[in-house]
Amino acid sequence: MASGNDGDPPRAHRRRGSNRRRLSQELNSEDQVVEETEEVFRSYAFYRYQQEREERGEEVPMDPEIVEIQQELGSTGSLVGRRLAIIGDDINKRYDAEFRYMLKSLQPTKENVYEHFTRIASSLFESGINWGRVIALLGFGYRMAIHVYQHGTRGFLYWITRFVSEFMLRNRIAQWIAQQGGWVSQRERGAVPGGIWGQGEAAVLRPVNGAAWGLRHCCGRWGYPGASRAATWPRQI
Repeated sequence: MASGNDGDPPRAHRRRGSNRRRLSQELNSEDQVVEETEEVFRSYAFYRYQQEREERGEEVPMDPEIVEIQQELGSTGSLVGRRLAIIGDDINKRYDAEFRYMLKSLQPTKENVYEHFTRIASSLFESGINWGRVIALLGFGYRMAIHVYQHGTRGFLYWITRFVSEFMLRNRIAQWIAQQGGWVSQRERGAVPGGIWGQGEAAVLRPVNGAAWGLRHCCGRWGYPGASRAATWPRQI
């Protein structure tokens, strides 16, 4: 008869098995976030573009690459993107002019756009991750895609979508989103005060010293144009 003392006790086996399953679920959840990120961003870009067309009409040039996204909408990821575009409307209205100024100063091209994108995005997350910063990242990616398209580079929306997804994976933002329950949890949660923003903040990206987030912190130390503007990424984000 087996004594039950050979090898590890059954309880230890169960505990290790539970840990392996939990780790596997976390990894699968992070992988799922990465897979869904591109769809979320495309949907976010589409609804941001629709908002701008409704508000400004013909001032917003037609962008066929974004218009075509409409054919892909209807999935859960697309609904999440729409929700984030709505929630992030305050960020867009307050800081889109700064995004535009930065891009005009940097003059991104096909050759340097990834470097610019990653350096600016990294600066945004220097002091941590929260949903406000994630939405700001989507907003900057959208504005960069529009800027590059309007300056004659076609097919860039595909690449900026990949940039956003890859950046989130490499900088553990996808892992953080998975720990919050994934993209889908934000669709279910909606704009609950203290929920999506974290730390009870209902507003993010506040002005610093009379200026919005800015170029000295993001760009000055790399010698980018526009470094003379005296502003930094606000720590309240």
